[in-house]
Amino acid sequence: MPLRSKCLIGWITALILSLAVAVPVPAGAQNAGGVKLRTVVIDPGHGGHDPGAISKSSKMNEKQINLDIATRLGSRIEKEYPDVKVIYTRKTDRFVELAERGNIANRNHADLFISIHVNSAKNTSASGTETFVMGTDKSASNMEVCKRENSVILMEDDYTTTYEGFDPDNPESYIIFNLMQNAHFEQSIAFASLVQQQFVKNGPIKKNRGVRQAPLMVLWRTTMPSVLIEVGFLSNASDRTTLNNASNRQKIADDIFNAFSSFKKQYDSDAAFEIDESVLAPQEPEGPHYEIQILASSKKLKEGASELKGETLYQCRFINGMYKYSVGNFSTREEAIRHLPEVRKKFSGAFVVEVH
Repeated sequence: MPLRSKCLIGWITALILSLAVAVPVPAGAQNAGGVKLRTVVIDPGHGGHDPGAISKSSKMNEKQINLDIATRLGSRIEKEYPDVKVIYTRKTDRFVELAERGNIANRNHADLFISIHVNSAKNTSASGTETFVMGTDKSASNMEVCKRENSVILMEDDYTTTYEGFDPDNPESYIIFNLMQNAHFEQSIAFASLVQQQFVKNGPIKKNRGVRQAPLMVLWRTTMPSVLIEVGFLSNASDRTTLNNASNRQKIADDIFNAFSSFKKQYDSDAAFEIDESVLAPQEPEGPHYEIQILASSKKLKEGASELKGETLYQCRFINGMYKYSVGNFSTREEAIRHLPEVRKKFSGAFVVEVH
């Protein structure tokens, strides 16, 4: 299938999914016959030889924070809902492949999958919480998270076979997600919005980065409502101080529990899920749009290369034998042109390109 046709299919898919967010979701569509939420799989991200994000001082790492919050959450669910089976993808400091995390949930016929992570960014001012559902939004801000989380597969044996040749660093690889069919998308969005509501209302880190869609491998093949929660930024001094406090980690676990409790009540009663659109992050256009090309190279540049002049939120595409780097995601050429002078302060030869 020509790449242009694949992109069109992906755009249509994203459009259909985005329209589904705008209306209340009847739980009965997924929950016919009085089915109850009986099994939840909690996934503490990273582990073992994969530490995840690491603080600048190297005194804190993501895998330990994830596991601590996950076990606090699971203990609270087991205490308050003894009829709910809680399964962990890991309960110790060990490495679990991304595909296996989803497989654990599928094998156990889970009703909900919760993956817990801590964010990180080169821009140390970035802070706040965000919750991801499986989707096709490949905007620059989402792709920074995707590349970091999906790159875990590079630590696995024979990852090219397991993930059908997927390369987390190659933007063209993400085309495989465009044809996904996620029957639980609406319920995932509903649970994610409940999580963000709790963080904004009660959380120790109140900055809301919203509910987002992104092509994340850990959510790709799950067959139940699934979310990936980023509880803060280890790269941000304020978030890091908050996450280093055990009582704050308990508060985060309690926020996720409260979201779980509300979700279960609606799920079990077969009630309609009301999605709070105020906590949804705006989705950038997935169809034809405009970007600003900053440079092109015959060889792929390493992250942090001097040619990139400190730019981190860029897209890289291999076109006609060249690696082409661009920034921004604009719905109209006029909007891109308005931003062009600012980009040319760093890249004098920058120009606007149309992307399909």
